[in-house]
Amino acid sequence: MALKKIRRNTSTPDSPEQLFNDLKNRVYPAMLSYQADVTRKYCDEALDSADVALQLPTGSGKTLVGLMIGEWRRRKFEERILYVCPTNQLVHQVVNEAANKYGLQVTAFTGSKSQYSASDKRAYKSAETIAVTSYSSLFNTAPYFENPEVIILDDAHSSENYIAEFWTLRILRFLDGHESLFDALAALLKPLIQMTSYQKMVGIQEDAWTRGWVDKLPTPHFLEITPDLINIIDTHLQGEDLDIWYSWSVIRNNLHACHLYIAAYEIVIRPLIPPTFSHPPFQNAKQRIYMSATLGSGGDLERLTGRKKIQRLAVPSGWDTQGIGRRFFLFPNQENQENQALVLSLMKNAGRSLVLVPHEGLANTVREQVEKEIKFKTFNARDIETTKSPFIESAQAVTIVANRYDGIDFPQDECRLLIAQGLPKATNLQEKFIMSRMGAITLLNDRILTRVIQAIGRCTRSPTDYSAVVILGDELLDYFLDKNRRRYLHPELQAEIFFGQEQSKEATTEDYLENFDIFLQHDKEWAEGGDDEILSLRNEMSQLALPGTDDLRSSVEHEVKYQVHLWNGSFPNALEACRAVLGKIQDPSLQGYRALWNYLAGSVTFMGHASGVDGYQLLFKDYYTQASKGAPTLPWLNALSSFQQELDPQENDDDTQALIIIERMERVLEQLGVRHDRKFEAKERIILDGLVSEKSTEFETAHVELGHLLGYEAGNSETNGAPDPWWQVDDKLCFAFEDHSSAKATSQLSVDKARQAHTHPNWLRSKLELQENATIIRILVTPVRKADEGAVPHLKNVYYWALSDFQDWAKNALSVIRESRKTFSGAANVVWRAEALDQYKLHELTPAALINKVQDSIASDILE
Repeated sequence: MALKKIRRNTSTPDSPEQLFNDLKNRVYPAMLSYQADVTRKYCDEALDSADVALQLPTGSGKTLVGLMIGEWRRRKFEERILYVCPTNQLVHQVVNEAANKYGLQVTAFTGSKSQYSASDKRAYKSAETIAVTSYSSLFNTAPYFENPEVIILDDAHSSENYIAEFWTLRILRFLDGHESLFDALAALLKPLIQMTSYQKMVGIQEDAWTRGWVDKLPTPHFLEITPDLINIIDTHLQGEDLDIWYSWSVIRNNLHACHLYIAAYEIVIRPLIPPTFSHPPFQNAKQRIYMSATLGSGGDLERLTGRKKIQRLAVPSGWDTQGIGRRFFLFPNQENQENQALVLSLMKNAGRSLVLVPHEGLANTVREQVEKEIKFKTFNARDIETTKSPFIESAQAVTIVANRYDGIDFPQDECRLLIAQGLPKATNLQEKFIMSRMGAITLLNDRILTRVIQAIGRCTRSPTDYSAVVILGDELLDYFLDKNRRRYLHPELQAEIFFGQEQSKEATTEDYLENFDIFLQHDKEWAEGGDDEILSLRNEMSQLALPGTDDLRSSVEHEVKYQVHLWNGSFPNALEACRAVLGKIQDPSLQGYRALWNYLAGSVTFMGHASGVDGYQLLFKDYYTQASKGAPTLPWLNALSSFQQELDPQENDDDTQALIIIERMERVLEQLGVRHDRKFEAKERIILDGLVSEKSTEFETAHVELGHLLGYEAGNSETNGAPDPWWQVDDKLCFAFEDHSSAKATSQLSVDKARQAHTHPNWLRSKLELQENATIIRILVTPVRKADEGAVPHLKNVYYWALSDFQDWAKNALSVIRESRKTFSGAANVVWRAEALDQYKLHELTPAALINKVQDSIASDILE
């Protein structure tokens, strides 16, 4: 063959903006002013920075900015440029956008590296093309991209799970290949955790409380079982072709720097912060560029990526008040069945819709409804991973996506209706633990806010896009309609939400459909009645910083240092980092986060003492004590603070049992919602009416509902020998009631009733998950004061509670719950929990107080 001429590019334009102007095959006419401003600012201020973040609001064209910076550096400095996205679907989206809009040829690398073409690999390695791939292709044990010089991280705000996954061992009870390993580890953990925790891990109960439950194995116990844990995992992974082998291989020798979390059907081991410094392809790059719509100002990006300091370039001028596109919020307030009919009607009118839900179970429910009721074709994220064409070419279609709040974009007329159900809170066990158990939700506020904004912006990707957004689910409705939470949102988003709220008040199904039609027409009627109103409202709004932001920003550098030193086994340096963090996070809203760092400091000194570091003998007790003061509702933390190295997790004191029901009560309040009183008042009415009803079935129903509301696991059964009802605290304590409410005060208690009350424990032990030595308190609730002669012998171990006294106590309990609810702003507020505990103690609502209340009233002594 003839020799090829070698053409070298010796005239690279001076800036990414000029390079874009030289791309003659582009459809996109020119960089917008703010896009050009960002690239200039980057060249002037951050060209040589090791870590730099570019914040470009959703829909402002950050993909173009990132690609042009990468292409310019590739040509000018002949660098290997790696552009990473959260998913393969986004990889293909970026590549298609580069070619079809910008006239720029970049190369997608998806699937197994053995499938990469030789020409594509050669082009990347010789810096002749930008490689576009997923986070998982970079963060794995043998990445093809082993020495990129510049890494551009798209959607950096959502990178935590993708990056941390590399150092996260997840063992799922019902996943093929995991079952035996899960069972072996559960058996190893059983002696070290409460029996109720073990039962949640291995049981079959499917309720909201169990699904939301998460806990952590205290570090001293984790260290104690580490040798056995290593042996078990090594043995089970030997010869098995399981993906978890890779994550296990990178944390196996650094378990002292990791934490073990447990939940129903799941065990997770991972470090607090991803140790990206230990991954050469990421650590050794000349520059890492993070692109995000919302970087936050509390250091969250550094925590997500394991970097001590990231230089941030300012948001383009004007974006602090102006939004992208237009959203018309609809807040249906009907009951579920009416909501479903409305949503399905909106889908029919829209043609194409996007539905975002928090989990696959709900996704399946929505899919069945759509296919059955309106016969539309449905898609999931996998169906549109390579291309969206099947969806956007369908006139009638619904894409339903579970637990994904970013990355799937439907601009212009691709989709005009977005339905969001469920608040995108914690997405992994560590987040759930920090938020719900440590009460450190302030740390994650920035992350939750980002996910919410990303979720509602999937169909508004440019200034001219518009989409209706239907908000479903009490938790998400509460989030948007709470004015105290709204003030942390962008001013234009606040205005859109307020406008939608006003339009939704007293609206009928016909009103919603008519307003949606006006919005879809997007003509003069909408411009004057919608856009003008929203813009006017926007000018009255201002955005506040999230609480604790300054402290969190100043502490993050030391948080990352802690992880670095701990990973490397330097306990003194890790302790210094903990102390520095504790010195920074002083805002009262960070009480739960301070508790976490006191716990981490205690664990560092515990490990340091165990390894022979002088002077650490008593330090860990002090740190654990401070931690327990900041997170008083965590039972095992209280035990650690008591310096019980040989901690018996089966030991339950009064406060521990009280805190168990406080947490359950909190979840009930969360399910009932705080946006309005309708659900709570309906529940309260059932209880109040039932407690004075002459019908025994209504009284028993009210009795069960009262137990649920107070935080007990309450139930009732019509089978012989069953209590009516029972209130269970945990596997060690249960209250068995015999309700005799329909009796006349002048009547006598029969032998059968007395015998039933006496034998309730037999039934409970056979039906409930209780320890052999569990305490079962038998209580007779009745107005009678006399018993048949043969009944008395059966009542020696049964307590008497006069019906009128029980009714008064129950009404007072409802008042306590109602008052506590007034200050309830959502789960995981440690201050609220402590106040609720005080009220439970004051009004005799704790398990210990309930026992104390009845223990002197032996039924055989009182009934004549």
